[in-house]
Amino acid sequence: MAFSSHGALYTGEWEYDVFLCFRGDDTRHCFASHLMAALAASQIQAFNDAMLHKTQSFDELLSVLQRSALSIVIFSEKFADSPWCLNEVATVAQSMANFGHRALPVFYKVGWSDVVADSGSYSTTIVDKLKASSEDNKRWKDALKAIANCAGHTSEETKIESELIKLIVEDVQKQLIDMSPSIKSNNLVGIGPRVLEVQRLLAMEELDDTRIIGLWGMGGLGKTALAKACYDRTVSSKKEIKHHFIRNINESCESQVGVEGIVQDLYSKLLSEKNLSREDLDMKCRRARLSRSKVFIVLDNVETPCQLEQLLLGDVSKHNKLFAMGSRIIVTTRNKKVLQNAMARVYAMKALSYNESIRLFSLHAFRQYYPPDDWMHLSHLAASYCKGNSLALRVLGGTLFGEDIQYWQNFLSGLRRIQKPEIHDILRRSYNKLGVQERRLFLDVACLLNGIARSRLIKYMAVTCSSTYCIVKDLIDKSLLICISCKDGEKIEVHDLLKEMAWNIVNEEQKLRKRTRLVDPEDIHKLLTTHKKLRTTEGISLDLSKAKEMHLEANAFEGMDSLTFLNFWLPINAMSNRSARDNKFLLPYGGLDSLPGGLRWLHWDQYPSKSLPLRFYPQHLVHLIIRDSPIKRLWQGFDQQPLLVNLMVLNLSYCASLLVIPDLSKSSKLEELLLRECKSLVEVPSQVRYLDRLIAIDLGYCVNLKHLPSKFNSKFLKNVWMDHCPNVKHCPDMNSGELMELDLNETPVIEPPEAIYHVKQGGILRLCGKHFANFPAISARLQEFHLCHSAIKDINPYGHHQASSELLPEFGWLELVGNLQCKSLPKNIWNMVSSLLTIRHSPLLENLPEISEPVSGLSYLSIIRCESIKSIPSSINNLVSLSYLGLRNTGIKSLPSSIQELDQLNSIDLSYCKSLEHIPSNIQKLPKLYGLYLRGCRSISSLPELPSNLSILDVGGCKSLQALPSNASKLSWESLRFYNCPELDRTFPDEIVANYPVYATLPRRCKAELQYLGSDIPEWFSSKSANGNDGSSVMVHLPPSNGSSERPMLKGIAFGVVWFSDSFCVWPTMKCDCSIGTITVASWSSCHFSLDGDGTNSSDKVFLWFDQNLSGKSKEREGKGEEEAWYVKYAGLAVSFRFYPRLGYGEDVKQLENFKIKRCGVSLMY
Repeated sequence: MAFSSHGALYTGEWEYDVFLCFRGDDTRHCFASHLMAALAASQIQAFNDAMLHKTQSFDELLSVLQRSALSIVIFSEKFADSPWCLNEVATVAQSMANFGHRALPVFYKVGWSDVVADSGSYSTTIVDKLKASSEDNKRWKDALKAIANCAGHTSEETKIESELIKLIVEDVQKQLIDMSPSIKSNNLVGIGPRVLEVQRLLAMEELDDTRIIGLWGMGGLGKTALAKACYDRTVSSKKEIKHHFIRNINESCESQVGVEGIVQDLYSKLLSEKNLSREDLDMKCRRARLSRSKVFIVLDNVETPCQLEQLLLGDVSKHNKLFAMGSRIIVTTRNKKVLQNAMARVYAMKALSYNESIRLFSLHAFRQYYPPDDWMHLSHLAASYCKGNSLALRVLGGTLFGEDIQYWQNFLSGLRRIQKPEIHDILRRSYNKLGVQERRLFLDVACLLNGIARSRLIKYMAVTCSSTYCIVKDLIDKSLLICISCKDGEKIEVHDLLKEMAWNIVNEEQKLRKRTRLVDPEDIHKLLTTHKKLRTTEGISLDLSKAKEMHLEANAFEGMDSLTFLNFWLPINAMSNRSARDNKFLLPYGGLDSLPGGLRWLHWDQYPSKSLPLRFYPQHLVHLIIRDSPIKRLWQGFDQQPLLVNLMVLNLSYCASLLVIPDLSKSSKLEELLLRECKSLVEVPSQVRYLDRLIAIDLGYCVNLKHLPSKFNSKFLKNVWMDHCPNVKHCPDMNSGELMELDLNETPVIEPPEAIYHVKQGGILRLCGKHFANFPAISARLQEFHLCHSAIKDINPYGHHQASSELLPEFGWLELVGNLQCKSLPKNIWNMVSSLLTIRHSPLLENLPEISEPVSGLSYLSIIRCESIKSIPSSINNLVSLSYLGLRNTGIKSLPSSIQELDQLNSIDLSYCKSLEHIPSNIQKLPKLYGLYLRGCRSISSLPELPSNLSILDVGGCKSLQALPSNASKLSWESLRFYNCPELDRTFPDEIVANYPVYATLPRRCKAELQYLGSDIPEWFSSKSANGNDGSSVMVHLPPSNGSSERPMLKGIAFGVVWFSDSFCVWPTMKCDCSIGTITVASWSSCHFSLDGDGTNSSDKVFLWFDQNLSGKSKEREGKGEEEAWYVKYAGLAVSFRFYPRLGYGEDVKQLENFKIKRCGVSLMY
């Protein structure tokens, strides 16, 4: 929540839970009264200003606020008409600043910009209608901004008022829980929402059953704290219920207390027994008495089902007979089987979110809710390391409390090498209870196989352990492994802290060469380059992107008799930069002499030889992955090819020199054959036909491939990729009933294969070629269907069948590309698509069918390069869910007025519609319109008033445009492009450029982009390139990092380039790399900028963008927190920023003629 950093303490003795501020004329008899009723129904006491006589002073109002836990401010249309409401808001804001009061804004039929923007309706009312003094003007506007910038709710996002009120009440409940004394005193963060979720499971108001609720998760996630918060909240409100909280049962069971002692204590507490000896206790009688009592019990840290049965003295599945109806038992455990046996309702513990993690860490590291600005990035590193584990956050925060910034930097840089016993001892308890096979599998997954598909793990490990399925399930139940659902099934992961614990367990062996698993790049480099014999090492895994160059001897792997797992891998995104100079392994001329014969997993990306060693016998191989290698054939010099009898995965993708694949005649277990971009491969041998367990075949971009088996016999075949194979004329037959994806894109098969009718419901089908003269009669509902470059003239969705609603195909995404002879679409095409419809480059297509009735599914409609389409149906308003409308390069002259009814529409793209003359004025009524793209619309001369929510406008190349709309200066822009507009009035554009430093860093803005004609970087840039031949790079001297709390907060980085080009390029981006010496420490990318020269325009253009992503990492990498920030690490030094354009597919724009970056600039924005 974006409240003041000092939250008010909820004592439970406040006079009011909520102070409600609203404009009576707008909401008193509707929304506000309904909200008051809902709050009262949830036992939340609310005060509204109707209870305060208007004659009373605002000192009294301030007093009421101080007696209220939090405020709800309902911003409505006429709110700013009332000085009283504005003074209330100012008082709330004052309480926020002075007392840490919390505020929850609700935007009721108004937008955030209406309340906050200087051009918004509130500001206009204050200035023009109320004619406020300068003092009141500033006070009221500052207060409005302070409250509006808090996290809240809007009627625009939640249109149904009852749902909106429900969300507000839930939000208030969560905050009141967070503000309760026990929560605040124990520094519990994010507990409110979790308590509510558990309370829903408890359902204390339901008295007709007895329930066990299980809190399940790994150690350190806060199970005990959550159980205690639920316990305190329940027993404080239900005084009549008998209750007891027993901590750490497992530890007590293993001590002298034992299970019997815990049971005696439990029964004595619940039955209020005092001063009784054990001889006086008749357990049968006591159980009978207790079965008539309603109880609330917390059993903390139960480890086994047996413990739970002993504690409850009987079959836990019959707990309804143990206690009276309405009783509740909370059990916390790391072992899910404890809960399954008890038929419990399970609450899976969630890790803290990033914001919650930062807050909890800060409470322990700084004794305040948020870190000081200059310590934010170091706090981010610590929080990222903990991955939402509350125990680790508390321990790290306490360790770093009071230390200087140098200590922090040094400590965090070595964090993964420093063991914190308070964390690891708790995490290791679960590991210590495992059996030998369980420990072995856990260490293998944590150190070597993290992220592997569950099915693949079970099959791989089953070679040596027949009970792998059971062990994996048990480890998941014991919270040591995590099972994550993904597109292709389930994958197995290990929490980072448990992974680190596993590394520490392996590293307990002091001698490197005796460790069973090696994952540290430094250790692996040392051992492989110093010729140590690793006789006990079972697995090696190395991320090549983090490795140093290694010179290996021919006998580097001799003597590694125990090695079964060898994994030298590259992240898939690193595959795009393939160069021999990047290879991390240098081998002698003759290559390696041998590889260990016991290898079951061999993965070596960029393997540097043309074949595998002669002395390598691969009979045990299960996985063989060699990608991006100069290898020509796997084995050379053998009289008889080795037989890969255990092989399940063969992946030779990106091996451009590969001539033949190995003999697979005996590889009956093979499930994956992946040969993407094997550009020298001519044949897939006929023996592949008989591999009857194949699940996936990838032959994409095998540009010289000509010969394939006539059939694939496997009945399990799920994915077949044969895209971009220009020499393949026939698609093999397939008998599989499991086919989910068949990709023949850009593969010109002569006749439609029968397999296209075998793709299952929810599958993906891509077809291409002039031999498709009729639309396939597909009866399955496909997730995607792409049809490209066909000879189809009229699309008949029924194929050769008669029209029938039962046979009408349905696609999530239907894409029709380059069908040059297509003249018409079926009338019912709107009912064939449930989400996305894309039609590109159909020059003979003249009309889109009318939409006769409302269609609720279609959300994305894109028509591109269909120049014969002059208009779209006036019934477009029947596409009631449409959020994107793209009509690029069409012949339309205007949009129908009915477009105003598309209230879900957030983006309209009319770029390069050269005949477009008019935009309807009612476009202003589109409430969610966020982006309007009119690039290259040469005929349009004016624009109507724009919607208040619009943030992106591209009018580049609108050569007839004379002025932007009058309200353009009042909108909050994220991206604005107005280059090549010779008739455009420059007043507003020049103002935007001059005020860009302020405009770019406004709240809620991630990237603010600006593109216009110009020849220089703006003056306010702190660092600009020197005049000369190469203007694409600039040196920046980073400020020293002194850890001072007075230093302003770094908000982001502004980038600027001046470039020249007369080329046209679709969807380029501007990239910027930050380097020190030859090491790239950070990279940023703009959104798409405009590169659409036509060879006649020689003007320079300026492109500015602002990025709040200070780390210079992608979203996927940003949260990993493995290194300190580049601007902290290299503080006080000079770093280089280099700019260059990239195509949408990640390639350098080298082929563009006359492209040059003339100047560039970088500015750190505080």
